[in-house]
Amino acid sequence: MFKSYSFIIAVILIPLFFTGCVSTKKIDAYVAGQFNNQLPKPDKKNDSSISIKSSIPSDPNIISVTEKKSKNLPLILYWKYDYRHTTTLNSSIGVNYFRKAIYQQAGKLKQKLNGQQLELNVEQIPSSFAIVDKGHIILLFIHLYKLYVEPDSKDLIVSYRVLQNGSETKSGKITVSNIERNRGIRFAQSWKSSTSEFLAQYNPDITEMAKTVVNKLVLEL
Repeated sequence: MFKSYSFIIAVILIPLFFTGCVSTKKIDAYVAGQFNNQLPKPDKKNDSSISIKSSIPSDPNIISVTEKKSKNLPLILYWKYDYRHTTTLNSSIGVNYFRKAIYQQAGKLKQKLNGQQLELNVEQIPSSFAIVDKGHIILLFIHLYKLYVEPDSKDLIVSYRVLQNGSETKSGKITVSNIERNRGIRFAQSWKSSTSEFLAQYNPDITEMAKTVVNKLVLEL
């Protein structure tokens, strides 16, 4: 009987322990380790006809900033909780991924530029994710919960200018919907593992969105 109750209590407390005991500093230290404790260096510019910058503020000494928010509704027969660790990456990480992807497709743009110069400015880029733990405990026996990684809801926004001998000939703004999706955490998967999986997919997702920017630019130039 004691073992049965111990099992029930363990099932109830597992998700709470999963998120409740992880500090924001610990998450930021782990994220930094995934980048070898330094911001990825931007690729060298390999095309003088295309320049890429960003107007998003960033601190070169910070790789990520994590914030923790929790909501609890503890009643006698019902308990609702919502734990959320939101990690915001330094925007230069995503911008560097975007820059690399654009330069890899520079040939498509040069064909449309016909000798003109193109200036791109990243105004907004997805750069955060949250480890979310939501649950309902009823009568201490019925436990319903969701544990997942929630990506940033922001879209990619890039403004552009086309120049001919220093004079602007065309300008515009391109918005690409964020393609990142929620990812459920597998049974017994740690927060470190889920964080690593998100960061591993971050570059391919930004690269894919950059390809969409290029395709839209080709149509507008």
